[in-house]
Amino acid sequence: MEKKAISKRKLYNFLDKLSISPGDYMTLYMNPLSFQHYLNELSLIPECSIYIDEISELVNTESATKEIEKYSTGLAVFWQKAGNRCMVLPPFPITKDRASLGKIDTSVLYEALERKYTIGVVLVAWGSYAIGIFCGDNLVESKVGTGYIHKEHKKGGSSQKRFARRTEEQKKDFLRKVGNRIDERFKDYGLDYIFFGGNRLISKPLLRECVYLKAEAYKISGRILDVRHADREALDNSLGAIMKSLILIY
Repeated sequence: MEKKAISKRKLYNFLDKLSISPGDYMTLYMNPLSFQHYLNELSLIPECSIYIDEISELVNTESATKEIEKYSTGLAVFWQKAGNRCMVLPPFPITKDRASLGKIDTSVLYEALERKYTIGVVLVAWGSYAIGIFCGDNLVESKVGTGYIHKEHKKGGSSQKRFARRTEEQKKDFLRKVGNRIDERFKDYGLDYIFFGGNRLISKPLLRECVYLKAEAYKISGRILDVRHADREALDNSLGAIMKSLILIY
């Protein structure tokens, strides 16, 4: 299996090449909540089963399952008995199940990619944060800030314990500050999805401190954006990472 994370433009180019390739396909779309059940249903249909047996076997491999669970957006499958065989995990969920045989059908995937989404982004590291809202391709709201947190004290004894307590209090103050900024900026937008990036260990304690995130936790993507610094540059570049699809080629 070859794995590629690619931009929307490159995915369109990839789909264009598939569309002009000769031969019939099984095209399969499965939403994230029911794809295993849907595969089982299709396996009972004789003309589909010759494809579904192979697809099911590969979908349930450890490497594929890990990526499918991380994205949690469902699957688009384009499969030939002899020829092109690939699965696409889009950045946003596939909302319908559909199966067809014959000419490749890219319409459902295009629909998922072309919709205009309102996305909240929360990038956090200890001592810095960058939050923003994208409507379509435009960053319409943003806030970047810092908070002082003592570095770890290594001398030992009562001094070390005192510094550790102070550091914990500073971390709590910082999380409350970030949570308040999220509440202020996000509350007036009907967000479709929320993406977190930075130090993944901060996400759970931040969730406890932020009223908005607790109420809208079901919108938080399972994907953690890989950013080294929670700053304006990382925020500006975050949409490109969010919009990447993952292609699994067999």
